Parts: sequence; C-alpha cells; structure tokens
Amino acid sequence: MELKQERIGYLHRQWLPHHEMRISVDDGGFRQAITAVERLRTYQGRIFSLEAHLRRWDWTTQKLAITGLPDSTQIIGLLNDLLEKNQPLIDQQGDVGLTMFATPGEPTSEQPTFGLHLNLLNHDRIARHRVEGQPLIISDVQQPATTCWPRSIKTRSRVHYYLADRFAAEHRPGSLGILLDQDGTITETSTSNIAIVTHGTIQTPPSEKVLSGVTQLMTEILAEELGIAWVKKPIEIEHLLLAHEVILMGTDGGIWFANSISNQPVADGQPGPIFASLRQEFDIMTGETPPSSAAQDA
Repeated sequence: MELKQERIGYLHRQWLPHHEMRISVDDGGFRQAITAVERLRTYQGRIFSLEAHLRRWDWTTQKLAITGLPDSTQIIGLLNDLLEKNQPLIDQQGDVGLTMFATPGEPTSEQPTFGLHLNLLNHDRIARHRVEGQPLIISDVQQPATTCWPRSIKTRSRVHYYLADRFAAEHRPGSLGILLDQDGTITETSTSNIAIVTHGTIQTPPSEKVLSGVTQLMTEILAEELGIAWVKKPIEIEHLLLAHEVILMGTDGGIWFANSISNQPVADGQPGPIFASLRQEFDIMTGETPPSSAAQDA
C-alpha cells in the first residue's frame, strides 16, 4: 500500500521527516552499538503496557550509563505527540509500532542522542502467524555470556540475533532462529520470548537468561488469572522438541505459536488449547478482533 504521508520522527530535539533522521558516524550508537532501544506498539490506537516498557527503558539506560535523557513524563508526552503528528498515516495503516532509542552521543558532545520513530506493522503476517503458526529453527548461535551485559536489557547490539536468523533462513524461509545458552539450553528468538507447554504447564527460561519481554509479562498475568501453572527453569532442546505447544510472545506480534521446530511439527502443527485460551484473553486485554476468515487466507 502506498503511504499518503511520510512518517514524522523525533531526533536531536526536533521533529523531522523520517528520511532526514540520521546520526553521525562518530555517534557511540554507530561506532560501538551502544544503543538503548524500546519497541512499543499500539492496539486500537493506544500504546500497550506503556508503564512496563518505561520500566525496562529505565533499566536499560541505567545499565548502559546513558544519562541526560527525558524523564518518564516527558517521554509519555513525546510518544503521544509522535502518534498525533502521524495520525493521518495511522488512519491509513491501522495500529503501528513505536521505537525509542538513545546513545551516548558523539565524543565531543555532552548530550546523548535520543530519538523516536514509527515502524509499520505487517498486519497480514501477524494474523497469519496467529492462525497458522511460525516455524522455528534451532541455530548454532549462542547468546553472549551474561558477564558481558544483562540479557534483560534491550539494546541494538544484536549481531547474535542476526546470525541466528540467517542460519534459520538457510534451513527454512520464514522461520526464526532460536539462540542457545552457553550450556546448550534454549533462550529466545530475535523477536520473541519462547514458552513451552507440557501437560498443561507453561515453562520459560529463567528471567536472567532472556530479554525481559513486556508481552511475556502480560501473558504471565493472564496465565495466573486462568489458573495455568507457569515455571521458569532452563529448557533443554529435547524438552522443546517434545513440547505439546510452543508459544511465542513479542511486541509486534503479541502472542502466536510455533508450528514446527527444526522442521519437526509441534504436536499436530495446529494451535493448542493453552495458546487458544491465552490468545482469547490477550485479545480482550488489547481490544483486538480475532483473525477473520480473510486474514486466515492471507
């Protein structure tokens, strides 16, 4: 679909057309990938779980020692301004993603680099993954050791995710690569936290082993309300391959499921009952409409 309006973003304390948003090659975000990032999205035009995203943002910027940034109240105002300035585009596109990022800036500057911009969502693909699932490939890429930086923060230092997805694409187009921990257990993908379901119990890796996923946090709350047991402990590859369901959780896609692992179907490759229950409650929480038959055929 051709866009009727160019996206408007915020960078260097000013609003700019998307194509004019650039940082210097001397910026710490470019030179060393020292970039805190927060990905958000709207549902029914409202930013989802904003407080949880801001808590993770504060945690990330603290760990990366990026200071001099707008405070939470100012960020909320800027995010609302971002949506307002892009409203004609949102009216055309529907719900959108929002990206917030910060770097230490240039060595000669005492100011950090801070920016906000929209990222468009592929709604057809999101709906298809909800209905048909998505294949996963166990990659040969390991997560950086936790002694490098906490995995719970969200940064743009994502070479390991990139390599895992390249590995996955070579084995099956459209799949996501699963990254391994140093001990060979599974951790996450480039765009989602992973949960397995066995005998009605949900299991996810320990919190310190993966990104602190906001969508996973909301899913944990829903599971508790539904009385579904949830444990956090390392997931061995063999347990992943034998799981009754594999649930994926991420900002852009919300909650969806894996239909295969390394070309082996998960159960019958169809959405399972735990996923269906969580998805229904998630739709109620976000005000989403379940996929229509048209979306299922997309």
